[in-house]
Amino acid sequence: MTLLVLGIDIPKNIPSIDANQALLSHLIRLIPQFLVYALAFMVLGSFWYGHQKHFQYIERVDGRLLWINLFGLMFIALLPFTTNLAGDYGNHQMGILPMEINLLLIALIYYREWTYITSRPQLLNQEIDAWTATRGKEKSEVIIAVSLISIGLSFFVPDWSTTPYILIPFIHVSRRYRSPKMRA
Repeated sequence: MTLLVLGIDIPKNIPSIDANQALLSHLIRLIPQFLVYALAFMVLGSFWYGHQKHFQYIERVDGRLLWINLFGLMFIALLPFTTNLAGDYGNHQMGILPMEINLLLIALIYYREWTYITSRPQLLNQEIDAWTATRGKEKSEVIIAVSLISIGLSFFVPDWSTTPYILIPFIHVSRRYRSPKMRA
């Protein structure tokens, strides 16, 4: 996740006269890059958190689970590139679309990983109840839906198409408080 920040440009050739003003102007122009960085960091953080939750149930790993996990890591490793592209060209569809597709693919892989884990009791260190299994799928489904909405928006308003990702934590929290486990 820390590699994401490497895509934010450091100012070069700032004249020593009025350096403060030149740096301030440059930093203001970087606001879109910082926003895309923060968004990607938060979404990646939620993937990392979900991955930790997935593997708290794992006792053994088989070859298929390893490959699913490696495939997911491939797209996570691609995220600094697609985030940098979105930060530099976020007002163009082809600048923002690769990041949104990348996030969609990561969410689809996490969904597959969770369905694989929950369907293989021999890999588990404890039984996963139906509510937990469903909740894990729903978390990925929310990110998949938001990614699809964002991809659709990129055709009309590319510079605003990442906005739906901001809703993810609120959707997760609202669904959590409607669950039977939270009411008990």
